[in-house]
Amino acid sequence: METYLEFSDRINGFEKREMNLGGEYFKVNPSLSKKVNADNTLKSFYGDTVVFALDNSVKNKLAEYVNFLYRAAPECFCQKLNPDTFHVTLHDLSNSEYLNEVEEERKANAAAVRQLEVPKNTKIKFKSKYIFNMVNTSLVLGLYPAGEDNYKKLMQLYSIFDGVKKLNYPLTPHITLGYYNVNGFCADSARKLENAVNALNGERQFEFETQGLYYQQFTNMNDYTNLKEFT
Repeated sequence: METYLEFSDRINGFEKREMNLGGEYFKVNPSLSKKVNADNTLKSFYGDTVVFALDNSVKNKLAEYVNFLYRAAPECFCQKLNPDTFHVTLHDLSNSEYLNEVEEERKANAAAVRQLEVPKNTKIKFKSKYIFNMVNTSLVLGLYPAGEDNYKKLMQLYSIFDGVKKLNYPLTPHITLGYYNVNGFCADSARKLENAVNALNGERQFEFETQGLYYQQFTNMNDYTNLKEFT
């Protein structure tokens, strides 16, 4: 497990105040087509995950950010995410664009999760960092635990679910604000989006405390169902 300093150094290496999407046509990650149809509606996409819920005041603030970004450069995005779905992912479990590929794994994950012992009433305090480009699939708001104690609580929870499915990449706390236009967008649109993101990144940052931990299953990026709450 990374130390808090190692974690901070890693995310500071790519979560920057100024966003730069390059000077050419912006090509999205081909994996985005698993979640987004050619007409930029959200596609059926199946799996399960463990997430922190957010207070309505945080969701409302994020919705303001999203509305600002979509007004500035609507052609850069696919269908909007419902603010009710905003969350902080603790641990990914399974996902696929085809239900039959993931159904058995999802059932096994659900059974394993029901047996887990999780510390009660664990809330994590986060501070927001910057909005940044997540591997050419989406715009996300980067987060970091507010101090080493919160980081230790976060990683203690993470390690519990890593026992259900071990991941081969480190945790990068974030909230997804919107997925890109699946067809990409031109350099002029990219400049508009950069300017909007950089304006938001210049605002005062905020902090919040998570509002509960949930095991969820999903059928697309706007449709999550809570199957277990860890209280």
